[in-house]
This record gives sequence, C-alpha cells and structure tokens, in this order.
Amino acid sequence: MGVAEGSHEQPWTRDYHRDAVRVYAASLPAWYQSRMGELFRQGLDAMADGTIPARLAADWVIVTEYMASASMAIAEHHASSRAGARELDPKLLAELDGSGSPPLVIRFDELAALTTCEGASRLERAAVAVQQHMDAPLPLDLDSSERHMLTRLKAGAAIADLAAEMGHSERSMYRVLARLWDRLGVPDREEGVRRVVQEGLLD
Repeated sequence: MGVAEGSHEQPWTRDYHRDAVRVYAASLPAWYQSRMGELFRQGLDAMADGTIPARLAADWVIVTEYMASASMAIAEHHASSRAGARELDPKLLAELDGSGSPPLVIRFDELAALTTCEGASRLERAAVAVQQHMDAPLPLDLDSSERHMLTRLKAGAAIADLAAEMGHSERSMYRVLARLWDRLGVPDREEGVRRVVQEGLLD
C-alpha cells in the first residue's frame, strides 16, 4: 500500500490489536466494532467445536489468537471509553443488527503500517487454510444399514422391494431415505448414490 512496514511481525497478537483498535475507532462506530467483536467470539465458538487436523495446527493457533485478541482489544477499548460503554447497550445492538448506517471506510493504509508484509501474508494464509477446512463437507460415515440400502439402490432395487427387505412400510422407507439424503446433502436417490460412489464408500 505504499507505506513503510510496521513493527508487528505477528498481526494476530494482543499487542498488534491494541494498536489496530485505534485505527478502527477512528472510522467505525462503536456499535459496529461491538458487532465485529461478537462475530469474532462466535467464530471462536465454531472453531472450538471443530476437529483440528495436524496439518492445520499452526494456522489454527494463528486464527484463534487473532479472533480472541481482536475481540478482547475491542472490549478493552470500549471499557476505557465512556461513549463506547454507552453504545455497548444490548438493546441498541439489537436495533442496529444489520440495519445501522454503513461505517466509514477503514484506513487500511494505517493498518498496513502497523505490521510487516510477511506478517500480513502469514495471517492471510492461515485464514484461507482454516476457512477452506471449515467450509469442506463433513466426511461420510455410513453404518451397515445405510450401506446396504445404498448398495441395493445402486443395483436398481425398487423402493417397495427395499422396504420389504428392511422390514419397513413403503411410506416409512421413503422417510428413512429422506433423512439419509439430508445427511448426505443431496436432493434424491440418484445424487445420493452418485456421491457415495464418488467418495469411494461403495464399490
């Protein structure tokens, strides 16, 4: 951005965010910053429920530290500001949730001047890697009953025949399959069979 590098080599730490929050405060209304802090905390909650692959361990630490440090810096800044404390009122936040006037443009040149190019690039790589992992579909784990149903459907079995084999009425068989399609994230039998075959879960 045509600015000299700053001193923060790791723009995900509390030291960095104590400086960055002053840049936010110069452009963003306090209620908007509060929403940012809340979204960071929600992101931390979502990541806490996830499994951390070994290959993402370092990236995971960077992203979680970034979100924790950012939300903490925002809260500390508001606590030290009487105006910020007033604007943290929950009723006001509820009223402005997505409906407030748009914030002013953040001075990204000032943010860039706080950190190094390598630090900013490392944070971006970590964020992209974690986001891609979080957005990926969950791996499938079929039980023996589901595997049998899908194997028979792949072979062209009629729903009525499958229902008789499984001890269901035809109507309840459709309900069982509808739940399976929901779990697989597919609309119907054809797409369900295609997905499990593509993922190597059926021969």
